[in-house]
Amino acid sequence: DSFSNRKGKPAYVEAYQTKAGEKKLLRYVFLSTDIVDIPAYSGKPVVTLISMDTQGIITGAKVLRHSEPILLLGIPEAELTKFIKQYLGKFVGSKIEIGKSREGYIGLDAITGATVTVIAQNQVMLRCGMEVAKQVGIIEPTIRPQAKFTAVADKLNWDEMVKQGSVQHLTVSPGEV
Repeated sequence: DSFSNRKGKPAYVEAYQTKAGEKKLLRYVFLSTDIVDIPAYSGKPVVTLISMDTQGIITGAKVLRHSEPILLLGIPEAELTKFIKQYLGKFVGSKIEIGKSREGYIGLDAITGATVTVIAQNQVMLRCGMEVAKQVGIIEPTIRPQAKFTAVADKLNWDEMVKQGSVQHLTVSPGEV
């Protein structure tokens, strides 16, 4: 029934409910474009209003504006709404990806014909949620040491770069692709 002023960097608001004169924090609400600017297929972001509870569970999401041509001309906009509703009830720190569930990952159904849009929207939902969750103490931020520049006098060949860890070998089977 009430909201705080915008706070934090990136910005969010707190949603409260008052019962018997006591104000209780229920949710954090944030606008995706205040946090990330991930372009979808159109080259512009899908502006999304997102809420999560005090445990980091996504409780709401609504697309406020988009410029996706496929959703303006071919696929009903209701498909995007249906897609983002899949995030409801999921923890912002979960490993969520488009496609079938696999060990350690939650799979979401895509929108046929709008692959780039849903991949971008997946990043928007998760990165926004994570940023606010870190800020409010739901998720412990990962502190990484600052990168250090290592001077190399000579050019390295491939084997030397592999030994140093600058590059790695990766084998991908046709089935994995």
